[in-house]
Amino acid sequence: MNYGRVLLPLNLIVLAGCQKSALSEGSADTMEAASYCAGQLSKASSEDVRIVGKSATEAGSTVSYSLDQAGNCVSSSDVTWKVAGASRTKTSASGMTSTFKLAGTYVVTAQEKTSGSEDISLSLVTTVVKEDLKISGPQAGFVFNPMSFEVVIPSGVDAQSIVWNFNDGTATVSNARTVEHSFFNVGTYQVQATVTDADGKVTVASHRVTVMTVIDDMDCLEDLRISGANEAKVKIATMMHVYLPACLVNKVGAVRWNFGDGGTAANQSVTHAYQAVGTYAVTATLYLGDNQEPWVTLDHSIRVIEDLDVDPEPEVPVDPNACTVAGATRESQGELVSEEVACGVNGKKTVSYRDRVVEECKLVVEKLNWVEVSRTKEITNEGSCEGQSCKLPDGSLLAHGASQVLYSNSTPVGSCSSVSESRTCNNGVLSGSSTHNQVTCHEGCGSFGSHGTVKTGVITGETKVPLKCSFNEEGFFDLYNEISDQTCTDGQIITSNTRQGTMKEAGKCPVYKYAPTDNFTACTADCGGKQNRIFVCVDDKGVTVDDSRCADQVKPVEERLCDANPEAVRSQSSVTTIEEANSSATCPANQIGVIVKTREVVTTKTMACIDHSVQLESEVAVPGAWVEEKYCRDYVARRCSHDSLSNTEAKGRYDWMVKCQNELPVIKEFLTSFANVTVTVGGKKVGLGSAGQEIYATFMDRVYNPEKAWIAPKKANAPCTMPATAYVATVCVSSCATPEQQILAEEVVSKKLKYMSFFDALTSQSAYVGTMQSADSLNKNAVVKTKVDQWVTELVDGDHEILVFKMKSGRELRVTKNHPILSQDGSMKVAEEFKVGESLVQSGGTLDAIVSINEIKYFGKVYNVFVQSNAPHKNVVLINGYLNGSAFFQNAGAKEMNRTIFRNNMTRGVFGK
Repeated sequence: MNYGRVLLPLNLIVLAGCQKSALSEGSADTMEAASYCAGQLSKASSEDVRIVGKSATEAGSTVSYSLDQAGNCVSSSDVTWKVAGASRTKTSASGMTSTFKLAGTYVVTAQEKTSGSEDISLSLVTTVVKEDLKISGPQAGFVFNPMSFEVVIPSGVDAQSIVWNFNDGTATVSNARTVEHSFFNVGTYQVQATVTDADGKVTVASHRVTVMTVIDDMDCLEDLRISGANEAKVKIATMMHVYLPACLVNKVGAVRWNFGDGGTAANQSVTHAYQAVGTYAVTATLYLGDNQEPWVTLDHSIRVIEDLDVDPEPEVPVDPNACTVAGATRESQGELVSEEVACGVNGKKTVSYRDRVVEECKLVVEKLNWVEVSRTKEITNEGSCEGQSCKLPDGSLLAHGASQVLYSNSTPVGSCSSVSESRTCNNGVLSGSSTHNQVTCHEGCGSFGSHGTVKTGVITGETKVPLKCSFNEEGFFDLYNEISDQTCTDGQIITSNTRQGTMKEAGKCPVYKYAPTDNFTACTADCGGKQNRIFVCVDDKGVTVDDSRCADQVKPVEERLCDANPEAVRSQSSVTTIEEANSSATCPANQIGVIVKTREVVTTKTMACIDHSVQLESEVAVPGAWVEEKYCRDYVARRCSHDSLSNTEAKGRYDWMVKCQNELPVIKEFLTSFANVTVTVGGKKVGLGSAGQEIYATFMDRVYNPEKAWIAPKKANAPCTMPATAYVATVCVSSCATPEQQILAEEVVSKKLKYMSFFDALTSQSAYVGTMQSADSLNKNAVVKTKVDQWVTELVDGDHEILVFKMKSGRELRVTKNHPILSQDGSMKVAEEFKVGESLVQSGGTLDAIVSINEIKYFGKVYNVFVQSNAPHKNVVLINGYLNGSAFFQNAGAKEMNRTIFRNNMTRGVFGK
């Protein structure tokens, strides 16, 4: 039943209503007329009464509402009118008028007061627009049910075309302001109306509708709405209300609002003041009963503006039907209702009745109010008991209309279908024969017997029992009968307890003996041996079996001699060994290392049969040619972080080498060949073992691949022992920069100066680097090519502490701590002496401030360069664009550190040429 539901056609149909007699109040006729008129509104479900009024209007309009054909019943003050969120309302004898100053969606309700119930009322939705058009229609409905949608267009808009799109896969509908549409799938849909006006302007209005599966007793779902204005003034409270139609009043347990600005509420009617101008999406989520899962969500939009004229809250109208005389009573009769009550065995009957309510005017908290004092049910009709269940023989119940197969015998010999009958329950009475009174039936097994028949010791087959023969031979059996117990169970013969019965036939195990063959065993050796005749074990059928079955017998032995083939055992084997010779060969001049001579020696052994046994016949060794292997390196300066020594340690190593040279030829050869090699350090020539020496020997072990350093002793009293594969690899000095640092050097092909990495400059052996032009060229961009004496790098990769300079310009420089760098005052300083805030010098004298200096760990090789000049300005090179010192300042030019490099003449570089 759809109480008070009103479809919203534009041309409302006027239906017949109630006419009250014009009799004087208090007379019997007046009471009769009042009784006649009372309850007319509550009968609106029969569509006898409707609310007459506009379903669409514009802001500022006044709309009148009345009940169609209600006549004088309205003047009896039996109806209460309400408009949730309306600006102004006025109730009169003929109905109500309401002025809608603000655009919005408003639910107008007419409710009968005399019934004392809030559940029965009529409603009409009025959609109010201003400048914008809007779609009016339900926000929720059921699948397959037609729903009505209307596009409300302001009077200033001349609509030329309207196209409806329901976004459910159905075709669009054109040129209709009001459409009716059914959705065939559950879901949420955006109904859209595209309106084109006379000027060609296109406006798209959108309306959300939730479509759900049909639920009993909720056919008023389409009347569910949010009632209230779509515009509000900032910081002024506006009212909104969820209108619950009658069928949902007792089903919805909670309403939860979200105002779109972070505010929330949980009442059916709410007020909210927005603190900022804007458009807010308002939602009201409904929950059924005490369920915590959302049921349906309603949408509402609020446009909050500053310049909006809002009327003050209207005064509460005087209730024309208010209680005025204490002790006065009034009665009201409810509508005809029906309910089902239990009867018989699971039966039901329909009882129809009306409620009669008596109210008395009483003083409640110092105010007279109508108070219900009694409510009675007056039964008008009581139907017969229908749909009763039937009691079956086993005590269970069979529902009305249901069928059950019953049997005349629960254990027939044959099938159950032969003794069955389908009996149907019809309002407590079973159809069919009363002899079919068994609820269950078990099929029989024919000639075997009925269900439950048991037979024991039935021969059901035969079984073989393996014999226990001496050698666990398989395939020999005693044959026995197989017997079982059988039971008829629901038409199936079930066999169980299968077991062995009496013997049918006894088995026999085989008998074995040795028998000679014409075969002999193979000769035991190619070089002399013996062989025997082969005897085999056979069974009593002459079939050969395993000899173990004749184990209780002595196996015959028949032996004879055999000769071997001596050539068959003749063989040769070769072994290759490496022979190393003492060599006096030395590395070429200006190279350090060792030259080793080795050769392969192939030894061949011949084995043959001699005196009936395999013995060595001959052994021949054939040496190969001597092969010379060189482990020589150019005698150049290298930085040896893997074997870094102090001057004291270097002197100790030199003394150890001198002490041990007669015992270790490799060392004696090195000291002899390079006795006169010197380097220039601090302006004087220094050699190995010189006082205050700056170079020392380091060793490698050629047995490893790649070669591995061997750290020689650093004290003269150390024992004179070293690996036979160790040799002097190079002499060591210091170097500075990491391989990716860019140095200005000559490109091999173009012969032009360009920035390249230290690694590329070293591997391509660039012949020139860019240096300062002269001692007075600090503030000039001019650079000149200066010839490279030698590039310096590590012998092997090692761990280093690297300083990373980050500059204000965003550039970077990575060097070792003792790397020389030109400072802003024209002096050369080691890298670790610089501080953040000082500047490095770029080409042309431009200063670049240091932003940060960070120390990192680096594994690999570091690099530097010697040039063929001792002039300080010729030993200033460009690395990553900054003026740096060459290896000259770490060796011969070390005394120039922290001095202005443009004043003193420098001596020659590391190695004299």
